[in-house]
Amino acid sequence: MSIAVVQNENAVPLWRRIGWLTLGEGVARTGQVVSAILLVRFLAPSAWNVIALGLSVYLVAVTIGSLNLEHSILFFLPQLTQHQTNRLLYQTVNLLRISGLVCGAVIVFVQVGTGVLGTMAIALCLACAVACELPTVVMTPIFIARGEEQYASMWGSGHALIQFLALMIPTLCGFGAIGIASGLAVSGFIRLTTFSIVFRRFINGEHVHTPGLLKRQILFCTPLGVALAAGVLTRSIDKWLVAWHEPLMVGIYSIAAFEVPILAVLPYAGGAAIAVSMVTMFHNNEVSDAHSVWWNQARMMSLVVVPLTMGLVVIAPELFEILFTHSYRTSVVPFQIFTLIGLHRVTEYGAVLRAAGRSVEIVYSSLILLSSNLVFGYIGLQIHGLVGLTVGSVLAFLVAWVWILSRLKNVFAVSMRHVFPWSTWTSSVVVSCATAAVAFFLSKGGDSAGPRLVIKLMVMGGVAAAIGLIKQRDKKVLPMRGNLLEGNSHA
Repeated sequence: MSIAVVQNENAVPLWRRIGWLTLGEGVARTGQVVSAILLVRFLAPSAWNVIALGLSVYLVAVTIGSLNLEHSILFFLPQLTQHQTNRLLYQTVNLLRISGLVCGAVIVFVQVGTGVLGTMAIALCLACAVACELPTVVMTPIFIARGEEQYASMWGSGHALIQFLALMIPTLCGFGAIGIASGLAVSGFIRLTTFSIVFRRFINGEHVHTPGLLKRQILFCTPLGVALAAGVLTRSIDKWLVAWHEPLMVGIYSIAAFEVPILAVLPYAGGAAIAVSMVTMFHNNEVSDAHSVWWNQARMMSLVVVPLTMGLVVIAPELFEILFTHSYRTSVVPFQIFTLIGLHRVTEYGAVLRAAGRSVEIVYSSLILLSSNLVFGYIGLQIHGLVGLTVGSVLAFLVAWVWILSRLKNVFAVSMRHVFPWSTWTSSVVVSCATAAVAFFLSKGGDSAGPRLVIKLMVMGGVAAAIGLIKQRDKKVLPMRGNLLEGNSHA
């Protein structure tokens, strides 16, 4: 049996497909958040510094080591016949196995040369986790390409749960940094074993030799692989700057710069859900339809992501007071500033450029973001410590956002004014900021974090409910007006 791309966009509503992907990715990201909170709670600051740096190295190794090959499943499969699919998937997994071994070796060599990861045992565990996990990254896009988003969600959620338990059990048992690193390696081995079983069950057909397929895949993936590498380095370079400039503050900044799951998950899920449709539309030269699909998704995300972003900013002081110890109080302001980056993450821009075959521009945008983050972050760190560093990160994302929108207007052949739903996004920002300000001032007299948090949530929830009622009333009024006009015309 060979894998075929299932075009089921018309059969399954977009919101449901996005929902499944959001659930799976959300569980994974939430597990990371809860893990970080518990690690901070139960580890000594020195051990958390080592683990925070080790986890950033692990993330960079898995992302760069994937070589973007897993994304080629979604964006490369629509160009292949059904008989070529098995060959593509087998060679992808084999390449990822080799990459995993290479990345693991690099981690060991880095530890030998620098000793930044504490001990060689920790480095070996991280290397093992990376080598085991890399071949498995193709499983989620395989499910998505088959139109089985629910299984993709289950796969991501299951792995997140296993990894959470593998990290928390050593932590709660007091095994320290080496125990946590060992747990990460165990979770990677479990994932690899499960993947081997599931992969063989889905892929059991013959290998159809396709001349030039490997070369085409590598040429397709290389620009995007560079972009992903630049992207993950962008998310880690600020932590490494802190490790170099303020080594004792790595753990504190890792909490401040932690990406809230829902703000990253929703755009990712939306981009993945429309990926195959975008590829097909651009292939058929239906540029206007592709723009409509992307524009509507951006509009929908603006109504959700922007209010969530401002809500997290305003409740951050209470969350940190409840979840973390007093020593992490200095993380609040950097976290609030860093969270503002979410205001522009209302859609997946890379999905458009990949679907349009303009992968080089993704590389340019990623390099622009990486270099801007390095320059602005370094300057901000020198001027005002962690707060200055996060301000520099926000400025870097703003520069990259403006640049990528200028590329998208060329892709869709529209003006900068019409490429993005500016009015919806701006209205959402204004209403969310006003609501956040009201919530802040009404809760200002609270003595403890709990009551203040409740007041803020009630204010923001009330505004959201009121807006929802107004929209429902407008939807009912408009058809009535249409009927009255129609009746008058007949009269």
